[in-house]
Amino acid sequence: MSAPRRRLTIVRHAHAEARSSGQEDFERSLDKRGRREAREMAERVVELGLAPDHLLTSPADRAAETAREFAKALGFPLHRIRHDDRIYEATRETLSAILRASPPQASHVMIFGHNPGLSRLAAWASGEDGVELPTAGVYAMRYGLDRWVDLARDTCQRERFEMPG
Repeated sequence: MSAPRRRLTIVRHAHAEARSSGQEDFERSLDKRGRREAREMAERVVELGLAPDHLLTSPADRAAETAREFAKALGFPLHRIRHDDRIYEATRETLSAILRASPPQASHVMIFGHNPGLSRLAAWASGEDGVELPTAGVYAMRYGLDRWVDLARDTCQRERFEMPG
């Protein structure tokens, strides 16, 4: 019996406003360009059929806004978006640990967050060196193993690498 085909989609938050005096990095929202990028890429993932059944996001404003834009376009219930504080400024190791704890029934996990962690996660999981996700970049991979807990280096195969513009 072959393992179920799972999908992991990594999305870097869209372009954010510049940090203003006294503002925390965590509180930076999407700027006009970022809102446009998020809508564009959300529409593209709909066209590509990249609909997740488990959606994780950093709670930082810019990542959560991007995740909500995608969820709306995909018809994913906003109340089911899982905010995980560990995703903000996470290393590849932390991100992979979070993904390994995904619900076993989830066939497609989509994660929203920040660089450099997300780019390093994409490179590690796919075995492709030099992956650099731009703002609103979408890196979709097939994961051929039966359990998320088995996620490791080179266990995913890149399916799509989409960028705005």
